[in-house]
Amino acid sequence: MKKLKGFVTLTIIITTLLVSSMPAFAFTDNETRSMDQFFIDSQLLKGDGGSFGLDKPATRMEGIIILIRLMGKEADAQAMTDQPCQFTDVPDWAKGYVNYAYAENISKGVSATRFGVADKMTVYQYNTLMLRVLGYDDSKGDFKWDSSVDKAENLSILPRDFTLLYTQINPVFTKGALMETSFCYLQANLKDQEQTLIDQLIEAGAVSNELAEEYGLSVEKWGSLATNPGDGEYFNFDVNGETMTISGQSDDKEKRWLLVLINKKESGANQIEKVDSRGSDGRYDLPISVANLREGEYYVDVYGNDERYNTYRGIVNKALILKVADDDAYFFPPPVYGANLRIFNGNEIEPQDKEMNPETQADKATVSEINSLAAEITKDCGSDYEKALAIHDWVAEYVYYDQDFLHDKTDSTNITSKSVLDNKYAVCSGYSNLTKDLLSAAGIPSKVVYGYALGVSGEDDWSDVDLKKDKLNHAWNEAYVGGRWIIIDSTWDSSNKYEAGNFTKGDGVSRLFFDSTVEFLSGTHRSVEYK
Repeated sequence: MKKLKGFVTLTIIITTLLVSSMPAFAFTDNETRSMDQFFIDSQLLKGDGGSFGLDKPATRMEGIIILIRLMGKEADAQAMTDQPCQFTDVPDWAKGYVNYAYAENISKGVSATRFGVADKMTVYQYNTLMLRVLGYDDSKGDFKWDSSVDKAENLSILPRDFTLLYTQINPVFTKGALMETSFCYLQANLKDQEQTLIDQLIEAGAVSNELAEEYGLSVEKWGSLATNPGDGEYFNFDVNGETMTISGQSDDKEKRWLLVLINKKESGANQIEKVDSRGSDGRYDLPISVANLREGEYYVDVYGNDERYNTYRGIVNKALILKVADDDAYFFPPPVYGANLRIFNGNEIEPQDKEMNPETQADKATVSEINSLAAEITKDCGSDYEKALAIHDWVAEYVYYDQDFLHDKTDSTNITSKSVLDNKYAVCSGYSNLTKDLLSAAGIPSKVVYGYALGVSGEDDWSDVDLKKDKLNHAWNEAYVGGRWIIIDSTWDSSNKYEAGNFTKGDGVSRLFFDSTVEFLSGTHRSVEYK
């Protein structure tokens, strides 16, 4: 596995200078955009037709309205609009919400005659209300209102950087912050229950299951999963009843034969082993019976070879979890999938996406070299998709992974595109920086993604990782081609190794992590931030 030690070496000085003034954010801009759009699409957030005012301080009335909608009780509140309201500061349009809040003990107002419609909502007040929605009772000692944020963090509802931001760094609780808080609660379990708040909303008919899944919410199982969308090499895994079928296509000679192992996740004990070859058309069709598997979780690993016997090399390893329960078999979505999906879907083209890395731009000779190299690599390509694929293949073929740096035998490695081109070895930072620069030279907007990849510290599964901490140990890319963003990890698709001054050519370039699906990527990668 690859680690991001080189990234830390390169940026430690800049990070030290900025850390005192840089605020902590719980969500990337991408995920925030996705979350806001979810609330708009679900009608949980409604604006005036021109703006939602997310940057303005949240009011008590806005908080109460969102709260009632999150409870799936807006229709009940609207039905109380014509009933008398004891508070004199409530406009006619809001009387139903206030009457419902008062009747259901959500809020009793700030005095006998004033509800406090325009008063500012604090982060503590809103978390108190949301904890009550989940079933926690501050009157019975479950928590105290002025420690509601700590309670939410301890329950793993709110990430720590979020609580720091809105209790210490920026105490102004904006409407946008209110929406982010609400989104965190959507994924929280009701007190002493397995059901989440979003499950309750779906059950009440307030949010459709399809819309929730579109934003990575309430995704409990997959009947099928694809490694790539199918434009080139790809593998599909489908479970139907007692049969799992692997289909797809490849023209890689090293993947003519497939070896499929289904191993018990906890013990690693092999349960099923099957070997088969693709057809003459390059397509796979491999049905496997899972009828005899006992309840539990299993890794589905796939290996390839150019012949039936001899040594197979890994294709898909510990990235897919097959779960068998209650006479049902399905793929278990990784816990990082929802956030990965929202971050990916919230992508927008920004000015820096069209430019080379700052280190590269500082050297005119390097810019010229990369422009010429990109033109040579893509000279026979028609579409931007073909150009991106050619650049991915070239980087994965040209660069050798620095095993010495990986195993702490050296203190530095090649990170900038120029040093990678000159020396031909690097870790993931070097791969992704060079990939971005070549994509930019080819006129393709792209980003460097920093995240966490399984395996670096010996983890086999996301349950071994503290997901409350935004750790970084890997880097890859995303590129905008053909009107959509695609995922590119040239590091993981490279099999070359550099160690003790020796360059060892690998078994060839894989394309498993070129235009990967978010579902497949989430089995091993967690997106954290963009450069």
